[in-house]
Amino acid sequence: MASSSSNNSYSDCSGCSDSSTLVWEHEAFNTFQFNVLVFALNNMWPDAELNDIIIERLKGGGYNRIIGFSYEGNGHTNFAEVRYILRLPRLADAQVDRGVAVLHFLEKYTEIPVPRVITFDNTDDNEFESPYMIQNRIPGTGVLSTFPLFDHAEKLRFAHELGDIFRRMLTIRSHAAGSLAFLPGQEDLKAEFCVVPFGSRDTRLAVPYYNTEATAQTVRGLLLSTFQDQIAYTLKHYPTSTLKLETLDKFCSMAWELEARGWFDSIPNCLAHLDLAPRNILVNPTSDPQQPIISAVLDWDSAVLVPQFMACAPPCWIWAWLEDEDEDEKTANDDPPTEEQRQLKKTFEKAAGGKYMRFAYEPAYRLARRLLRFAIDGEIRSNQDLTEAEEMLKEWETIR
Repeated sequence: MASSSSNNSYSDCSGCSDSSTLVWEHEAFNTFQFNVLVFALNNMWPDAELNDIIIERLKGGGYNRIIGFSYEGNGHTNFAEVRYILRLPRLADAQVDRGVAVLHFLEKYTEIPVPRVITFDNTDDNEFESPYMIQNRIPGTGVLSTFPLFDHAEKLRFAHELGDIFRRMLTIRSHAAGSLAFLPGQEDLKAEFCVVPFGSRDTRLAVPYYNTEATAQTVRGLLLSTFQDQIAYTLKHYPTSTLKLETLDKFCSMAWELEARGWFDSIPNCLAHLDLAPRNILVNPTSDPQQPIISAVLDWDSAVLVPQFMACAPPCWIWAWLEDEDEDEKTANDDPPTEEQRQLKKTFEKAAGGKYMRFAYEPAYRLARRLLRFAIDGEIRSNQDLTEAEEMLKEWETIR
């Protein structure tokens, strides 16, 4: 058994810290890799020799530990059949089956390039003593490190492909808003889908998924019901939190006003990836312009079914790269300073389509995205949340 670095699918861990061990209190990789080896021998390649299997420590994210494993024996050359990713949730209350449901949904209803789920376990009764998901390992490097190295032609191809991914998400329909899950009692890769209300972990509150333009609830109704639930929760558990309660009341008023001014007219639900950032996109550049440059979009754990404007946050970094700096969506529709940047913006917009253009740049929809994000994320938990809410409400006062 050996460990090696890789530029495929997830960043290698040659410079990783010991955060999995020290911060998350996970078993150290040096010993945990034997659990992965046992799993691979028992479940993936029972005829393999020990030295045929390569275990790699890969850089994970805030919510998942990532380990690569592959079979290098018998002259195998098919990358897709012998290289896999193990994803282990860092949080004890994670619901792996929800992430599996989203990826299976994407495979069934879209042509967006995403990892394929090989198998999963939502319990801790396994070699890892943890829920887990096994995915195929997709060739590619992260956009965060690769995009600045592209020439202009490659950036244009990338902008077109990402715009097309936005367009595909906007074409998905759902009669209900919420999180995707498998129907209760059918948590496997052949299960049908359901939609769970935001903030709920109980699939008994779910409704079956229907691919339809008609919605069971208006945008205003979705916001009001969610914020009223948060008000009831706050009154029960934090009755003296007057500032939080006042803020939630203002959220409800803002929802009413947005509808009254027509901003919520004729908006169906679609699919949205709420963390579609460079770190979650893989590219595998080729000289053939007929081949896609984007090899996968990763980390769909935050994906939701929501009113369309939520899926239209402009990816300003395509035409205004800021490295790791936070982008200000207020400037998203500013005219880029160079001709090349203007071409990138126009290429993305043309591929993303008319629905994207309707919702992307209007200040009312930018603020509506922030409002709906407060509904999706649940109760206001910190002073930072209150500060951001106050800023949003003040700006709404200036444009309403």
